[in-house]
Amino acid sequence: MNLNKQFTATAISLTVSNLAKEMMNYKKSFAFIGLITSSALALSSNPAQAFNFNTSTDLGSCSALAGPFTSSGLSSTTIKPNCKTADGFTITPNPEGKELQGKKVNDVIGVGVSGKKPVRDVVGGEIDYGESIKLTLPNPGDVLKSIGLSFLYRPGVFADQVWEAARITTNTGLEGILKVTGKDTASWSFAGGTVTNLSPSKGNGGGYYDITNPFGNARFDFLTLTPVTYNSVAYNSSANSDFALSHATATSVPEPTAIAGLGLVGGLLLATRRRKAIQS
Repeated sequence: MNLNKQFTATAISLTVSNLAKEMMNYKKSFAFIGLITSSALALSSNPAQAFNFNTSTDLGSCSALAGPFTSSGLSSTTIKPNCKTADGFTITPNPEGKELQGKKVNDVIGVGVSGKKPVRDVVGGEIDYGESIKLTLPNPGDVLKSIGLSFLYRPGVFADQVWEAARITTNTGLEGILKVTGKDTASWSFAGGTVTNLSPSKGNGGGYYDITNPFGNARFDFLTLTPVTYNSVAYNSSANSDFALSHATATSVPEPTAIAGLGLVGGLLLATRRRKAIQS
């Protein structure tokens, strides 16, 4: 009887020991899977790409738009038909035949479209009636983390007659409007974005605003900047909005298929571990 009890106790002890070892193996497997998953996600998520005309950050072939400036506040160099920042943003003016031009107002620098033909433009260096700027993100499917728009003013400043507003439209159909609401405030129509005033919308300010997470985590390839039109009379700059682009930040995110692939690899590793445990 004592021998049977001793044998049973030994068997239970071995079983518990094997289970403990197996649990430890599973923990190691999960830790390993977590390690390769986090490493792969870190590798597949690129650091943020950014440019800023006010700080001359990563301007690449667009650097000439940041000055020097003429007595009228316009950059002495225009760029046709587009330019590319050091981090891979491409800035393109529309309509075809137009050129990009920088502008400086009260120490704030923005980029718009030149006042040259084929379409008349009474305000050089801004995106005016009938014009737009296309901003292509560095990588297809990037997420826009922030964008800065300048020279947006309230009525009575620089002869403006309207609360100036800028429309941002993505190639996926998302749209938001940034509209001045006071000397240092503005609203953003797309849910979730946060607006910060960087220079006030008054005579000694640059009407400069930053929109953080303008479209949340939505992914797209490019966006188009156009002024909001209040008056149907073409080229009436005081009765319509005009503005400029000052900065932007974007980041890449992992493809869903890549994450699914990592899950599949993890599942196969666990299945292999289980099979070996059963065989032994």
